[in-house]
Amino acid sequence: MKTLDDMLKQALTPNEEPDFRLNQNILSKAEEERQLKSNVRKMKKFVPAILTAAIIFGVGSVSIYAARKYLMPDKVAEKHGDLTLRDAFQSEGAVLIDETQSYGGYNVTLLGIVSGKELSKYQVTSDGEVLDDRTYAAVAIEKTDGTPMSETGEVSGSDFFVSPLIQGYRPGLYNIFTMNGAAMTFEEDNVWYQISECDNIEMFADHEIYMAVSDQGPFYNEDAYTFDETTGAISRNENYDGLNALFKLPLDASKADSAAVEEFIKSLEVQNDGSHEISVGEAGAADDEEKTEADREIEQFMEKLTPENIEEYATPVESTTQVLTPDKDGVVSAPYDLGDRGSGEAVAFVESSFPDHKTGMSDSFSCSYSDGGLDSLIIDTFTLNEDGTVTFKIYIPK
Repeated sequence: MKTLDDMLKQALTPNEEPDFRLNQNILSKAEEERQLKSNVRKMKKFVPAILTAAIIFGVGSVSIYAARKYLMPDKVAEKHGDLTLRDAFQSEGAVLIDETQSYGGYNVTLLGIVSGKELSKYQVTSDGEVLDDRTYAAVAIEKTDGTPMSETGEVSGSDFFVSPLIQGYRPGLYNIFTMNGAAMTFEEDNVWYQISECDNIEMFADHEIYMAVSDQGPFYNEDAYTFDETTGAISRNENYDGLNALFKLPLDASKADSAAVEEFIKSLEVQNDGSHEISVGEAGAADDEEKTEADREIEQFMEKLTPENIEEYATPVESTTQVLTPDKDGVVSAPYDLGDRGSGEAVAFVESSFPDHKTGMSDSFSCSYSDGGLDSLIIDTFTLNEDGTVTFKIYIPK
């Protein structure tokens, strides 16, 4: 059954594209009205009903329909204190999408995306190098019944997997984790908002590019989606009993860059050499190369480790053990979650980790840690087995 909004939208859909800034102003005014009424209800500690604003303007032969249920992408960025990204979402280079899909008891709305250089006040660095050419995607997630997203009123970024996926590239490997991803999240009025960022995906624009949002995060869930080995197409698993939204992104194919793609693929091997570090910070903050005491402590500890002596200094976490079969590209990946200590996904290229094809543990250790130093250190290990499988296991300092 069509709702009033559906009928209005169908009746008022323009035949021409309206001026971007005019439409943006209309939507912003609708959002301001929603915010005003929402704030009054908050003061009464009443869970606000969703306000849908329909505004109709005549501009020549073009009619404009604007219906706002969620924050605009620029408002989401603004609430994160990122006015630079707010302005980027207000620019003509931004793509406002507002497409909603409902699966597994959730409504997921892809609000919009924007790509380009130096679009955020926050810098992402990889091994000390600033990554300034990025894609930002804003999404909103709420329960279909309108109840709070969690009993505690807080939703963790690890509850969902939000990532671009690319036709022709295995989604378990080519996703936000290997694209130097980061995210900003918050919850408001029972709606969970996230701005995900990663390397500029426009380099793949001559392929179909998707935005996946699934539950059981934060890693790619092979049960939620299917990958066609022949065509490279990615699709929802219709038999999956949960959230597995999949949006197609409207990108300009002329922005594809095969040279950048080739460079990106090569960089995945660098991420596996045990020295790759990624961090997020505000532009103008202290130089990453200025090591902290924790950095020096970790560096000295890791320099001591070899496959032969690792158990003298570190304890294996047996629950993380996984026996992996390399894919057709010789890649293995292992998601893990150690609770308060951290979570992630370890990736290894068999050829680079075991260049002589000798069985046993690779000496290419990778690690992650926080300001807690050794008390937060996670060490990833990969061991090549006689049958060609690879065993993954995490170690932590004794």
